This record gives sequence, structure tokens and C-alpha cells, in this order.
Amino acid sequence: MILRRVTQHVKDQNWFAVFLDFFIVVAGILIAFQITNWNEARQDRQAEQRYLAELARDLEADITQAREHQVGALGRVATSEMILAVAAPEHMRPGFWPEIEEDAVPEAIYSALPYAALTASNNMVSTDSTFEELIQTGNISVLSDRALVSDLTEFYSRMKRNMVNDEILLDQVTLMLGYLRRNGLGASDRATIEEVTLFAQTDKEFLGFVKSASFLAQWQYMRLNQIEAQAATLLATVNSARKEAR
Repeated sequence: MILRRVTQHVKDQNWFAVFLDFFIVVAGILIAFQITNWNEARQDRQAEQRYLAELARDLEADITQAREHQVGALGRVATSEMILAVAAPEHMRPGFWPEIEEDAVPEAIYSALPYAALTASNNMVSTDSTFEELIQTGNISVLSDRALVSDLTEFYSRMKRNMVNDEILLDQVTLMLGYLRRNGLGASDRATIEEVTLFAQTDKEFLGFVKSASFLAQWQYMRLNQIEAQAATLLATVNSARKEAR
């Protein structure tokens, strides 16, 4: 209908009407584009809110898991250091490990099962389903804070590297368990710290095993502590972004 009107106006040489018709058409197209852009922006903000809420949930799960595993690592540190304090008094905690507050070490956590303490291993599995969805679907662009995207990418890359480190730790634990089996022992065997300490004093291989357990537990604790701190910082950033995006 617009085309017929324009044609008629051209025939009548009514240039003002022609201009007005073209203005109406162009304005209609621009308004339609603007409405589309507004709708897309609104949908993106809604999607951003949903993804930010899910990212916050995932980071909270990672923080909880890191804290739980730290308790286990500290229990292994405590058990090994109680043994080494008597069996190898010259042994000192490496200076490059962070200081551990004494009241944070649960000394009695493995008191009845020292072999379990020395061979326990907790592998942290990151809760990264939301971030993976953002990457695989290409929806990562809905996150308006590009610095946050960079920080999330670095964090989840770190978590993948941590899984490799956990595999290295598991390999060492497997060797330790093999040593126990060869000596007729198992992780579930009950013993006192005094009995295990005497074993370390009379068996150099077992003493080396205890030293390795201490080192690996501290290594895992340090990594988990760093992961918790990074996840907590990210969580604060995500929650701040949620408020700004509302």
C-alpha cells in the first residue's frame, strides 16, 4: 500500500508527500530495529542474571569443598609431624610452605588410624558446569564484565591444573599403600602414634614415607588454600556484578 501511495505521489509530483512517505518507512524500520535491540538487551540481562546466580552457586560449592579438603590435609600434616617430631627431630617444615596456625590443625582427626592419615587423598572436582555451558554455547558474551570473564577463565584453568596435581598426589599415595601391603599393613589398621613412631625409628623406608606424606599434605593444603582464596574473591565479584546488572 505504501508503494502505491509513493507511486501516485511521484506521478502527481507531490514531493513533500513522497518525502513524508519515505520518512515514515525509514522511521518505522528504525523503531523496529530499536525495539528488537531493546528486547535482545533485556533478554541478555536476564540471561546474565541467571548465569551470575549459577556461577555464584558453583563458586560457593568450590569454597565449601576446598575447606573440607583442607581439614583432611591438615590432619595428615598433624599426624606426620607428630611422628617426625620424635623419629626425625631434625626434620623441619619447608620454609616455602605457608605457616599453619596451630589451632587450625585437627590433631586428633586420625589419631586411631595413623596409616589412613598418612595415605589419605582428597581429589577436588571443580563445580564448573555453568562456566562450561557459557563456553560451549557461546553465551559467555552475555557477561558484561569482561574482567570477570578473564578471571573466571583463569580460575577454571587453574582448577584443571589442580586436577593434574591431584593425580600426581594419588600416584604417590598408591606407592605408599603398596609399601604398607608389603609389610602386612593396611590403611584401616588401628595403631597408636607411639607405635607408628617406633616403626619410623626402626625402618628408614617407612620414615621416608612419613616425610613424603608430610610434604604432600602441605603441598595439597597450600593449593587448596589458594583455591579457596581465589574462589572467594571471584564470588565477591560475581555478587557485585549481580547487583549492578539488576
